[in-house]
Amino acid sequence: MHRKLGTIPLSVSVAVSAAVVAGTVFAVSGSAGAADSATAAATGPACSLSTAGEHSEKPASCVSAEVSVDRLPAVGESATVTVKVGSQVDVAKAKLAVKLPDTLRLDARASGLSQPRAVGLDQVADQQFVLSPQGRTVTFGVTALAAGPVNIQADVTSVDSPAADRAAHGSTTLTVADAKGASKAGIAATTTTGITRVAPSAGLAALAPPGQICATGAFQYSDPSGNWKAGRTVKVQVAGKTTSSAASAYYASGFTSGTGTYSLCFTAPVTTMYQVWVEFGADSNLWRVTNNAGTSTYSVTTAAKSSVASGSDAAFGTTTPTSTYMRAWHAFDKVNDLWAIHGTSACWTTRETSNCRKITIHWQPGSTDGTYFQNGVAVANRYIALMDADPDSAHTVLHESGHALMDMLYGGWWATSDCPSPHYLHLRTGTNCAWTEGFANAVAGYVMGDGRYYWADGSWIDLMQTNWSNPNQAAGRTNPNDGDTVELRVAGALIDLWRNVDGGPGGTFGLMVGNTSSSFREYVVTDRPTKNLDISTATMNRIYTHTIDYRSSGTTTTRPPTTTTPPTTTTPPTTTTPPTTTTNPNPGTNLVTNGGFESGTTGWTVTGGSVGNWTYYAAQAGSYYAWFGGNGQVNTDTVSQNITIPATATAATLKFYLRIATAESGTTAYDVLRVQAISGSTTTNLKTYSNANANSGYALQTVDLSAYQGKTITLRFYSTEDSNLQTDFLVDTVSVTTS
Repeated sequence: MHRKLGTIPLSVSVAVSAAVVAGTVFAVSGSAGAADSATAAATGPACSLSTAGEHSEKPASCVSAEVSVDRLPAVGESATVTVKVGSQVDVAKAKLAVKLPDTLRLDARASGLSQPRAVGLDQVADQQFVLSPQGRTVTFGVTALAAGPVNIQADVTSVDSPAADRAAHGSTTLTVADAKGASKAGIAATTTTGITRVAPSAGLAALAPPGQICATGAFQYSDPSGNWKAGRTVKVQVAGKTTSSAASAYYASGFTSGTGTYSLCFTAPVTTMYQVWVEFGADSNLWRVTNNAGTSTYSVTTAAKSSVASGSDAAFGTTTPTSTYMRAWHAFDKVNDLWAIHGTSACWTTRETSNCRKITIHWQPGSTDGTYFQNGVAVANRYIALMDADPDSAHTVLHESGHALMDMLYGGWWATSDCPSPHYLHLRTGTNCAWTEGFANAVAGYVMGDGRYYWADGSWIDLMQTNWSNPNQAAGRTNPNDGDTVELRVAGALIDLWRNVDGGPGGTFGLMVGNTSSSFREYVVTDRPTKNLDISTATMNRIYTHTIDYRSSGTTTTRPPTTTTPPTTTTPPTTTTPPTTTTNPNPGTNLVTNGGFESGTTGWTVTGGSVGNWTYYAAQAGSYYAWFGGNGQVNTDTVSQNITIPATATAATLKFYLRIATAESGTTAYDVLRVQAISGSTTTNLKTYSNANANSGYALQTVDLSAYQGKTITLRFYSTEDSNLQTDFLVDTVSVTTS
């Protein structure tokens, strides 16, 4: 999004939720746990403890984390680290995770931290505790084992209810020196000596022909979970010296393969090279990662090999960055996935054929400048700014890269922004805001293949949900607002078009080169026909499933007439009016209409509960199901249907599949789902389930309804939640059969 810069205080702690930015910039939206944007605009955000950098308008978090050291240790010296965790809310089960590079040794002391475990080249120690507004302070010791840059980090999350506004990231950076008193606060370097993770294999036949030297090896990086990944399209340069006094020179260059390997040969200028080494750069022909100033690209250099003879190989094995710089390479690698779907042009768009404009990402350890795309500067100088932990979210990297791609497709043009500050994926914004942010979210969800948006703290939201908003419940991750002013709805519709109509996003990218759209409606109704992209009735109906109504180019948020107004109380009705006619079906016929919910709410009366085809949980069969609860606050949901059990039936059986997922613990029933039969003025609880019955998948449930032979009853699923911690009750494939 782009807005004018506001005055926002800096803090050494960083909230993990993401949103909008300044100058003229575009950024990630806040999480689905936040309040309505209209309320936020009028009264300010509910959370204000942890704020982002001065260029960010991202929503503040209710949780903060500040990290400090009492001294700057040299190699062999120790220091005390203090982590101050603040909170404006009660978090029943908070998790503090401390992350250190392997060049520091952690001394947990009496901190309560676990023994550190290896995650890639990092070591992570954690603990859980009850977090209250009084906050918490944790101290531990570290000893410097080697010289170089280090980033000491602390992440706070809610274990039971992960959300970006219940999470925080804090860090402190320093550069450890060998000599006492020489260590410095902060990190300035972007070039480091790499780590040889896998030594070169011995005894292999040389690749180099006579007169040449071949440098071989591979480049890898570690993702946030510690999994080693191939460093793709990384710039590789082979350097060396012919003698000890000769100047260094480059002899060959290229890029790593899709598996991270390289093999670069050059004609040796002497019989034996004094030294040969390899340099890796986070800089391809089309994108790069630099420090925040944009003055230096990240690079890794191998140790030099000496006395390399002509006609031999210089095998360097598998090289990795140091842990402190790992995120730069994670961010760099993810842009490969956007390039893979950009199309066939030599540059990012067909506007260019050579000297391609690059996507530039600014990032550095400990950075509090982000998360946004800066389009308030000259087109050639525009860049993405990422905060310290942002590269942990591949979706965030791709979202911001999506803004950069839109900037290139539109030739640097942007419509006047109508984004509120803050803005959220699931709430109404403006038509332009929903289009620009929805496009970036669609890029992330499509490229990742999951149709979701993940924040760096691990919380996420489903972009593909097609349930209509229930106005009787607060908007949230499973109850987004409707229409083309909602980022999530636009993103979901775009992904749907790319997956099922257009055969990918290439047609949209081509359209955008010649058409600048100010809204999703303009893109669909006006611009798609100019490139022969489908706008048939079937396509408009597909878009309509995402609550956006362009079927007659009319209104955009028409609600299907299937949601009923809930009763003012939860008291069961005193009477039930039977149908005007009663047909006695054949034995074995399912008496329930639309028992699999594949026709939405058809046949059902829904008050509070939701019927949809979310991907957050899978359906037991088909794609639709009924979702009760999932709010983590006092709430009532009901889904019911009138059925008539024939007088001729000797038995009647209700069957349905039930899955229960909960953030509660223990055997106490806090959140409850009741299966009820309402006959006249009598309500009978047939079965009762609670959070204590949580299971990992759908389980078949059976209830005897023989007592209602010859009666018309209301079959009702009725859930209640308490004020803390959510439970999800998922119901699917409902049937009532007789014999």
